Amino acid sequence: MIRLYNDLDYDRINEIGSLIKDNFCNVYDISNINDKNYAFIYVYEENNKVIGFIQIEKHFEITDIINIAVDENYQNKGIATELIEFIKNDVEEKIMLEVRSRNEAAIKTYEKNGFKVINIRKKYYGDDDAIIMEWVK
Repeated sequence: MIRLYNDLDYDRINEIGSLIKDNFCNVYDISNINDKNYAFIYVYEENNKVIGFIQIEKHFEITDIINIAVDENYQNKGIATELIEFIKNDVEEKIMLEVRSRNEAAIKTYEKNGFKVINIRKKYYGDDDAIIMEWVK
């Protein structure tokens, strides 16, 4: 089941988010996300346990995927795709995202879901390029 994040999910999202970045809770402080009318987190829940999430920001006709992560024990089961499809059904016009060029698994998932590379930011992460991808409704 996919649903909107609530405060009880905070610790679990930070735990799963640490797969993205060791200090996820400091870099992506989600404690006040409910105060922002443009920022949302949707969680994927199974048997009353959050096993994945997608963090987005809506800016007029563009929805930006900020983060998407799935618990290591549940990866490669289509959960990221379900989260992406959920967002695709709710966008005005397009979705954009940025991903490290070395994150081949994520890039394959996005391509499988209809995203196209529209730009590359060379050395954006210092030692890695950023791939800018877009999906248009």
